[in-house]
Amino acid sequence: MASNATNVMIFTHQVASMLRSHVPLIAILKNLAKETANKKLRLVIEKVSIDVNNGSDFGDSLAKHPNFFDDIFVNVAKAGMKSGNLAESLTQISEYLEKKDNMHRKLIKAVSYPIILGVTLLAAANIMFFYVLPRFQTIFESFEKELPLPTQILIAIGNFWRDNWYFIFFCILAVSLGWGLWITSKKGRYKWDRFKLKIFFIGRLWRLSALTRFLRTFSVQLHNEVDFLESLRLAAHSCGNRYMEEALFLIENEISRGTGIAKSFETNELFSGIVLQMIDSGEQSGALDELLLSAADYFERVLDSEIEVITGLVNPILTVVIGLALAGMMIASFLPVFELGNVI
Repeated sequence: MASNATNVMIFTHQVASMLRSHVPLIAILKNLAKETANKKLRLVIEKVSIDVNNGSDFGDSLAKHPNFFDDIFVNVAKAGMKSGNLAESLTQISEYLEKKDNMHRKLIKAVSYPIILGVTLLAAANIMFFYVLPRFQTIFESFEKELPLPTQILIAIGNFWRDNWYFIFFCILAVSLGWGLWITSKKGRYKWDRFKLKIFFIGRLWRLSALTRFLRTFSVQLHNEVDFLESLRLAAHSCGNRYMEEALFLIENEISRGTGIAKSFETNELFSGIVLQMIDSGEQSGALDELLLSAADYFERVLDSEIEVITGLVNPILTVVIGLALAGMMIASFLPVFELGNVI
């Protein structure tokens, strides 16, 4: 089932395409209200269609439904209506949403394989601990014989898990709740977002991801003539990192006081190298939106490449490690079978 973001992306692409074919906006909304597959979005489009038909601004109508249309979407739509280029504005938003959706899918794909392997290992271990090994233990005890040492170790681990699983789950739950409360607090989220950018290698991926979101969001709004400081503020919210967001708010304050754009960004180490060069060149040439979009595309390609490298290394290593763990459990489980004849 498609997510809300995917459904909104498809809706936006459809509206933009029909607007380029000179179909009136009200007619487009009425048609899509009937044809959209997602029930919730269909109801939202119906309400937007009624509002627009009654004379409301398209952007204001969208703003009433923040679960589907965020501030960035609404601002770009308003700018498009104001400039008379709604089709182009929605095309930009559609491409922006598609990039976000693709990145989300790649990240899900990257973490899904390790999760599947971990679940498989846990399931196999529980089958061994609760069903297979206790039967061998009963047979050997009836003959007053000892099980092989690897099997004894595995049984000891299984006994500990069986006797304490509820306590282990309680500890995991308590730690998870504590972490969740801390990470959702303003101070905790700020500290975590700052720390994770410094983690070896992984921190670089988080920084690239946050930079890509910020640059693409900023460029799309600037291209559609949204107010500069408003664009910067919304782009800061979109980066998904509280530490970077606070840094961008400080930069916004500097710019609002009259400091140059590039000079304001120079004050923070998060924005250096290519980012700073693009901002400086864009400020001087007056093509800041285009250069920011180029920077976003570049960082996205780098991020894609590094994610592929990590998954290319981690997945085979995990496969080997979990394969060895499963093989060890199988050997420890079948050793009693080989000795069963001698025991009898």
